[in-house]
Amino acid sequence: MPSLRLIFASGTAQRRLLEETESGLIKQGYQLASRQEGGDWISLLSDNMSTGLFDEKSLIVVDSAELMGVMPENLVSLVSDESAVVIVLVYESDPAKFVHADALKKSVVMKAAEFPRWPRERQAWVENLAKKMGISLERGASAMIVELLEDPEEIRGQLSSLSIFKRGSAVSARDVEMLCLDDGSRSLLRLLDGLCAADYAASIRNLRSIARNGDIIPIVSALHNRMRLAWYAALYPHRGAMFAKALGARDYAWRMASSAAAKYGAEAIGAFVTGLIKMNIDEKSGAGSGWNGLEILVADLIGKRGARSVRV
Repeated sequence: MPSLRLIFASGTAQRRLLEETESGLIKQGYQLASRQEGGDWISLLSDNMSTGLFDEKSLIVVDSAELMGVMPENLVSLVSDESAVVIVLVYESDPAKFVHADALKKSVVMKAAEFPRWPRERQAWVENLAKKMGISLERGASAMIVELLEDPEEIRGQLSSLSIFKRGSAVSARDVEMLCLDDGSRSLLRLLDGLCAADYAASIRNLRSIARNGDIIPIVSALHNRMRLAWYAALYPHRGAMFAKALGARDYAWRMASSAAAKYGAEAIGAFVTGLIKMNIDEKSGAGSGWNGLEILVADLIGKRGARSVRV
């Protein structure tokens, strides 16, 4: 009687789990006997009660297993805990909806790990994953990965690439920036970080680089998002953790925003954020001052470095 392996995932996570499952079983001596999409429960289980004439262990893969519908209760007795025949059923939705509870107890269920909601928890998730993969991450690197990437499978893939790139040495935030971003995204990140650090040369250089090929509205939005955090950090210096969580700010962005708050103060940042909002409205109405206006706004903020924070 066959045993069941149930994969519950979608997209790249599903493909990875299927590849890992197949690879693991093949290493254990299983031979891929067939691969099918959907089918019916009766023939799937009854036709695979034992291995083929020349195979000691057989592997059958069923993609889109939802197409088979719900397992009939009278077939539960045909499922074994362990067997020389393994059937891998691939689901995008919960297999408990399709596989009888008694058969489910005998099966191995594999599903994609849930990605935490909050930035601090995501950073811990990334660090734990890197540790399992044998990758050494500097603290700033894990924070930047969470800042830049949303999809857990993309994070896994980038970690794998970073480990090859670094070949055993610790991965830094700079490494993440260089490998995980294209030129335009890298310039935007350097603009945001340069502004938070009150680095005039870096800010203007990267702003002009973006201006050659970019659209101004997304840049104004990105600047607003970062400096709005800085404004809250400057206004409420003792309530940073509360605001960071409420605004869903990632650790890296909040740390840089806090640096900007200390350098400029609430009044200067508030004026800058107000200027960005006005620029956004003007640009959308066709009355904006364009890249020159944004460069003047950035230069004006950096020129106010050292302003005192307003504390509430």
